[in-house]
Amino acid sequence: MKRMLFAAIFAAALLATPMGVGAHEYDRDDSDYPLRYVAYVLHPFGIAVEYALLRPIHWVVSRPNLDIIFGHEPTASENPNYFEWK
Repeated sequence: MKRMLFAAIFAAALLATPMGVGAHEYDRDDSDYPLRYVAYVLHPFGIAVEYALLRPIHWVVSRPNLDIIFGHEPTASENPNYFEWK
């Protein structure tokens, strides 16, 4: 019993003590990735394709009678009453 009490107090003391943290040193020349610039250019086009093409397609295939034809299954974000058992 004394050992368990000592272990509990010791564990609580370890959890209560603050840990020292520090950030790594940032080197701008070392962390510059060239393909990131490509992503900056392509990202707006990807968003435009999503809104102009993919979202309307999803809207069509998720209609109540068309979802059976296309095999669309609603997710929790589309139907709050939906609960998927796994």
